[in-house]
Amino acid sequence: MRRLLIPAALLTLVSCAAPGSGRVTLSNFVYDRARVETFVTSFPDCELRVGMTATSFELPLNGTRVIDTPAGSDVCWRRIEPPFTQATAPGVPLITPWNRAFTASGRIVDTRL
Repeated sequence: MRRLLIPAALLTLVSCAAPGSGRVTLSNFVYDRARVETFVTSFPDCELRVGMTATSFELPLNGTRVIDTPAGSDVCWRRIEPPFTQATAPGVPLITPWNRAFTASGRIVDTRL
């Protein structure tokens, strides 16, 4: 009986461990050069708050960017589209809605733009 209780107790302890850090891998297989904006948040929505900063970068065609997150945090990201001549004033980029990669539980997420 002890042979069964010890492994069961160890399995219970391991399953109760705190989640580790997460990781998001953003890949661009469609756009010639994509402008991307990301930020890491522990809040339940993708809204920039005081003290939070978004990071902007360009992701070339067939490019990949890895974003590591602390435990309990998710990654919000969006692609900034180039301006269309008819849609907006010249030079004003269009912004797509925020996407959220759920990494708070320590997951590794692969996503495409």
